[in-house]
Amino acid sequence: MVRPFTFMLVAVSLDGKISPRRSPGQPNPVGPGLISDEIMALHNRQRASVDGIMVGLNCILLDDSRLSLRAGEGKSPTRVVLDGLAEMPVTARVLNEDAPTVVVVSHDAPIDRVKRLEDRGAGIIVSGRGRFVDLPPALERLKEDHGIERLMVEGGGTVHRSMIAAGLYDELRFILCPFVIGGSRSITPAGRSAFWPRGEIPRYRLVENKTLGYYIYLVYKPEMERP
Repeated sequence: MVRPFTFMLVAVSLDGKISPRRSPGQPNPVGPGLISDEIMALHNRQRASVDGIMVGLNCILLDDSRLSLRAGEGKSPTRVVLDGLAEMPVTARVLNEDAPTVVVVSHDAPIDRVKRLEDRGAGIIVSGRGRFVDLPPALERLKEDHGIERLMVEGGGTVHRSMIAAGLYDELRFILCPFVIGGSRSITPAGRSAFWPRGEIPRYRLVENKTLGYYIYLVYKPEMERP
């Protein structure tokens, strides 16, 4: 399969959470007010290093993120949103003119909803059936049709879990943050169901670690490299 070099980037608390469970529009406490300027700059550099940034629909519904560079020079990467049934509101800021936007929908997405996204300038990739798109062919299309050679995936937990299960990550990048979120229902980096006992637990090897103030930046690669 020909696809972009793909990695996930996740800021995770000491207790393994990425966010409290929230309602749409409720502010995320894990943001610039809690995370240091040095880590925010690292995040921005990671965004600037790729051709595309991918998230799931829930990230847009919760945060209405623009997914563009926060500061400094550079061209914002293409924004990619996984939205199987084309439920993203046409007022979403990710559809602005900061950078190109591609929405991945399934064959079951209502035609009128897809048309409204196209009218806002979004490119459309159709892959899979139902609410969850078929990721491998979607990634192929991102490279072949949209020139995305390097892809960063920022969330959320459902997307990361699906990408890990499909073996689509070349690297897992974590920023370990010096705070505790708590809560049994808080969001973890890989959501939905556990890999065990129905499947084998994916394993990774540490290839980089760096201390940044009170934070630790970690990079892992799969134990079995892809061909």
